[in-house]
Order: sequence, then C-alpha cells, then structure tokens
Amino acid sequence: MQVILNLIYKILQTVAQFHSSVFSFATSHYQSVVHNHELIITNGQMAKKCKPQPEVICLSDDDDDNNDSNSNQTSVVPVITSVKQATPAIVNGDPKSQTSDWIIHRKDIIRIPELSIKTTDLIKKPYELSCSAVRFGMVEFNVESEVILMKDIEFELKLKSSFMENLNIKLAYSDIQSFYFSFQSQPPAAFIQAKPDFAELFAKFIPSSDEHGKQFDPTSKDEKRRRIVFCLKHVDSSVENVTIASIYQYLKAKSPTTNICCISASKAQELYNLSRFAKLSALGSITTPFVLNDNDLTSKTVGLNNNTIRFDLSRDDLMCLNEGEFLNDNIIDFYLQYVFYEKLSEEDRQRTYLFNSFFYTRLTRKSNDDILNISPAERRYSRVKRWLRDVDIFSKDYLIVPINQTAHWYIVLIKFPNYVPTEGDLISDDDEEMVDKRSNSKKAKIGDVTNGTGDKTRSKSNAQSIEIVDEADEVSTGNENLTKTDQNRKDRSQTPAIILFDSLHAGPKNRVAATLREFLQLEYDHKKPLPMGSSGRKIFNLDTIPTIEAAVPQQPNYFDCGLFILQYIESFFAHRSPTINFQSSSTFANWCEQNSMGTSKRKQIFDVINQHVVPKGD
Repeated sequence: MQVILNLIYKILQTVAQFHSSVFSFATSHYQSVVHNHELIITNGQMAKKCKPQPEVICLSDDDDDNNDSNSNQTSVVPVITSVKQATPAIVNGDPKSQTSDWIIHRKDIIRIPELSIKTTDLIKKPYELSCSAVRFGMVEFNVESEVILMKDIEFELKLKSSFMENLNIKLAYSDIQSFYFSFQSQPPAAFIQAKPDFAELFAKFIPSSDEHGKQFDPTSKDEKRRRIVFCLKHVDSSVENVTIASIYQYLKAKSPTTNICCISASKAQELYNLSRFAKLSALGSITTPFVLNDNDLTSKTVGLNNNTIRFDLSRDDLMCLNEGEFLNDNIIDFYLQYVFYEKLSEEDRQRTYLFNSFFYTRLTRKSNDDILNISPAERRYSRVKRWLRDVDIFSKDYLIVPINQTAHWYIVLIKFPNYVPTEGDLISDDDEEMVDKRSNSKKAKIGDVTNGTGDKTRSKSNAQSIEIVDEADEVSTGNENLTKTDQNRKDRSQTPAIILFDSLHAGPKNRVAATLREFLQLEYDHKKPLPMGSSGRKIFNLDTIPTIEAAVPQQPNYFDCGLFILQYIESFFAHRSPTINFQSSSTFANWCEQNSMGTSKRKQIFDVINQHVVPKGD
C-alpha cells in the first residue's frame, strides 16, 4: 500500500512541475490562439479551451456574386480576453506605472443600500448588467441583447458596431483599477479606469488610432480617450436600490481590491462630461431625466389621419421613451407618420413617399425564399417589389428611408428621383463634350499667321467660318437637351441626390447609397417599361444621382440617434429652401436646437402619443 502511495505522490509531483513550467512560459508572452471560431487573446496565463460558439452569418448590404459563392462560410468572432497576471507586465524593461484616476471625495459617494439576499446567493451565477453601449475611450460599440455579464473573474461583453460585428471582449477585474457608477446621470453610466496592459491588447487587435494617437489610452492626457464607459439602462425607482446594492456587492465579492463606489448624480454627470467632451459642462448637463411611471406605460392604440392609420404601442414600445433608451421601430414609424400627416402641407404630402423602417432591412436581408438563379441585384429587388405595387415613387420629389444597422438609426432622403437624366440625355451630353473637344481641336489647328512684327494672328475668314459651323453644331445637337437636363442640374432645388443624415457619422455609407440606386433602377425598369431601342430610359448611377453626407448636428451620447433622425426630417420640411447646401454645417444650425433634443424630444413624442390615443370602442 505504501509503495502505491509513493508512486502516486511522484506522479503528482511530475505533473505539478510540468504545469509550473508551462505557466512560467505563458506569463512571459502575449498569445493569440484561434480555436472554434474564437480569437482568444491572453496576457498572463494560458487560455482555457472554450466550447464552440454558434456560427455567425454576417449580413451585408450588397451581397454580390463573389459573396454568393462563399455564402456558406462563417465569420470569425474575435474575443479579447485579458486575465489575471502572475507577474507585472514589463514594457521596455520598466514596470507599468499606475494611471492617475479621478478624485472622488467622500461627499460624492452614495451609501450602498442593504442587500435583500445573502451575498453568497447573489454570486452563485453571473449577474446581468443592463447596458446599451460601451465606449473604450473614443471607440464606441453597441451591446448585443443590451446585457453585460458580470462573472467570476471578468466582465463578458458581446459587442457590435458599424465597423466590426460580433466582437466578444472579456475584461478581467484584475485589469480594472476603479469602477464608479450611477443611475442618476444622463445617461446612467459606469466609469472604468483600466490598466494600460488591457489598452495595449485592445489597440493590438482593434486598431483605432487617429492623428492624435490611440483612441483608447488610459495614459492619454485627453480625457475622452482615457476611460471605459458603460452606458447603463435606466431602472425603475422601485428597484434602483436593489440594483445598486447587487452591482456593488457582486463586484466586491469577486474583486475585493478594486475601487468600487456608487457616486452622486452631479459627480457622475461631471465624469460623463469629461469622458465624452473632455470638459466639466457640456450638452449632458444635469436636468431631470425623462422617465415614465407605471401608469404611463399602459399599452395604447394611437391613430393618425382621422384614425385611418393606427399603431398599437405596447409597454415595451413606450419604455423606449425613457432617458437612455434607444427608440424602436414602432416609435420611429409612428412619429414619422405623425410628421407626414400633421406637419406637412397637402402639397408636400403629395410630393413625398415615406418608407417604413423595415424596408431597407427587408431589401438587404437574405431569405430562404430568395430566387437563386437571378442576379444579386434582382434578388434584392424581388424581396420588396410587392411593397410598392400601388405606388409610383417616381411621381414623388422626396423619398424618405429610415435605416437601422447594428442598433444605430440614420435616415436617407432621396430627392427628385424623377429628374434623373435618360440614356438619350446622357448620349447628348457625351456628344456635346465631343463637339467641344473637336471645336477646341479645330480652333487650335486654324492657321496662325505671323504678321510683320512676328506676332501670331488668326486668319479672320477661316476662323469665322469654322467657328460659326461649330457653334451651330452645338445649338442643333445640345441646346434642347440643355433645357431638360443641364439647366435642371444648375437649379439646386431639382438636382437628384441621395442625402444621408447620420447623427454619429458611423463610417461611410457608400454601399447603402449604391444599394438604393440599384433598387431605384430596377423599380424604374419594372414600372416604366419602354420599347426596344428607346433612349428614354432613366439611368440611376453615381453621376446622375450622387451621394451627399449632410453635415448635420451630432448626438452627444450613445442612445439618441432615433430622436435625431426624427428631428432631421421634421426640420427639413420646416427649413427647406431651393438653395439648401447639405454639406455646410451652418445650414443645420437651427435644425436640432439643444432644447428640442434629448429629454424635451422624448417628452414631446410621448405628448403626441397621448394626443392621438384612440378611445376604446372606436
């Protein structure tokens, strides 16, 4: 028996020595391991093997032929993990210094309420922290399912943005110096001072530098770049104390050395303004947040256009109006219809077509019902062509398309689609250009005569004769078309364009504009068939209906994009002029006044809803 025990002891010793050597190797290197469609980045110890994640299919605005051939491939979901280090990280031979933190005075700290359950029961499973967005310095992401998991040793964040989808980040508590949070600021937020090591990993796998340096850098002198900010969701006052206590006690139990505190509304607003605007006072100054009570959240039916158009608004729909919440499609569609029927004149309504918020999603979302033996453009068009079977959008001057991508709202205004030139117009334009070139060429070749002084003079008779013929050619081939196309282009009020209104300027929207042009071309060809050989077909391309990104006011937070697109359209019709310059910020100076956005706009939408409630029985 003793021999067996000694043998077991020696085996265990050998295994322990082996693991010790592996751990020692791991602590001195950053590692990147691809495993089961996850990119695991570790700093300090070996990454544990993870269970395979569900396959992720990336949806694209423009699924061209190349994409079709690879439609069964899955995308890699990166996961950034920074776990507890056994030894301090060394950079250039020197230990990393701790970054400076905000100063929190005793008067800024809120007393933590009593927890109604035992802490041991609370920490048995991950805690779900309701959060709509996360900002690493100046790099912003939306939170998938609006939930961050607080786990044994880390925050688990499943994120997405306009430039990167399906990003999983695991932020270890050991990489956090301080965690301050409040549900009284606008928006409710948690402010995290992370260690530089985590920021280095972030920069390595999510390149995000600009001309001023790294956009997320805890050592930066720019306050906007230094912290991680969780944009928390509002909680009802009846559960606010329980939520505060749960967050505090969970983190304290899991990471007792981290500086954790709940801070006052004024201090939280100060920190938010510093992290967002790098100054103490900003657009997010303290006001009473707009939060609906339980009585306000009763489901209701609202009617527009003499109740011929109705919306059933649920409790969840109405909760979107609370401060810090993203507006959903039902609220967006209701308010755009309200603007259409009650803010626009009869003439403007006749000139405008309003798409609903599902149109672009339907246009670009692959379906099991897709027809496979046609081009990608026709496939996209086939998904939505029935939506417009009774509408001639080319009789309209304005087409309004609200779009939601990666939990961000923006809106597109297509103006004067019917003024797009025809093939005949474009051929005439090309002929004019050729005539101009030929004219210039002929003029250059006209015999120059040297007078007695050596100066060159032109032969009067030849020059006059040739120039008269060239001008006549221009008149006969181009003058009529100049009236139909070129003069319209010179008149800004009738120039076709795709105008993008984006309150975050979250990356270029070239593909969106290209997809909409493609849709317009196919809709035109479908609705306006022409005889074979006709040159009257309108051409929708980048030259005939260009893209313009409007220099509109930008939202000061993570969640007000829906409010801004509603205000953009409302203001467009209120301030429209024939000479409007969409690329000048001065054009929009009074479009989104401070007192018309944020809390005031949310309250305005709620008041409009109440004014249009359909009485029961109607």
